[in-house]
Amino acid sequence: MQTTYEEEYLGYQIYIEPNPDRYNEGFEWAISKDGVIWDDGLKFSIEDALEAARKAVDLRQGSTENCES
Repeated sequence: MQTTYEEEYLGYQIYIEPNPDRYNEGFEWAISKDGVIWDDGLKFSIEDALEAARKAVDLRQGSTENCES
């Protein structure tokens, strides 16, 4: 079983870990900033989880830029 993965992306922390549900494969992902989880999900591969997490950050960045205008 793979270990966890963490990285910082555009000021957000991305955290990925294997799904703890032994009957369902996959990886849980979450993005957080300032101690708050902003989004999370489940993907089949770690690569898909990382892509989904980065897209969630990109979408969040776009929505915060629109709010500041």
